[in-house]
Amino acid sequence: MAFVGVINYPIMELGLSQIYLNEKKIKAIEKWFNPSDMVRFEPLTVHDYGNGKYTLTDGHSRAYVAYVNGLTAIPIVYDNDEIVAGEIGQELYRTDIEWCNRFSIYNISHLKQRIISNEDYQRLWIERCDRSYNLLVQTTVEEREFIQSKKPKLFLYGASDDLSEFYFENSDGESVVYKTQHRYFD
Repeated sequence: MAFVGVINYPIMELGLSQIYLNEKKIKAIEKWFNPSDMVRFEPLTVHDYGNGKYTLTDGHSRAYVAYVNGLTAIPIVYDNDEIVAGEIGQELYRTDIEWCNRFSIYNISHLKQRIISNEDYQRLWIERCDRSYNLLVQTTVEEREFIQSKKPKLFLYGASDDLSEFYFENSDGESVVYKTQHRYFD
């Protein structure tokens, strides 16, 4: 449910839309973060995607640093930006939430073991999001269901720009790439 203005909200009740944290970003935030002086801590953006939680749309690293520094609540603001609230944004963030659920990431504390180097973050998270976007904007729901049906034991999560590669992962989160010369599998 949308709200107006800034509210203080329990960190552990925030939903997540990210499965990794960038170690470089965490270290940069730790340099300026002061839990007793929240003046520089801008409210984190959240949106309601119908999953029963206000889900972070940005600021996962800041939320994590606040959490490890003992804060139990942080300021949040409702995010109505088109990239978040629009049709494509809604689908992308719901996919991110699904990924969090698949990897049992239900609150900010669950990201402790998922802090990775800047290089790995680019490869494992940024590229993953790009692939998810490619799949979403270049295929229909029916096409995605058809592609998924070709590899029922794997989870379809993305595609290359030209749809020559489809990205799946197994139940352990290991990536599997299927290349095709056709728009879809034979």
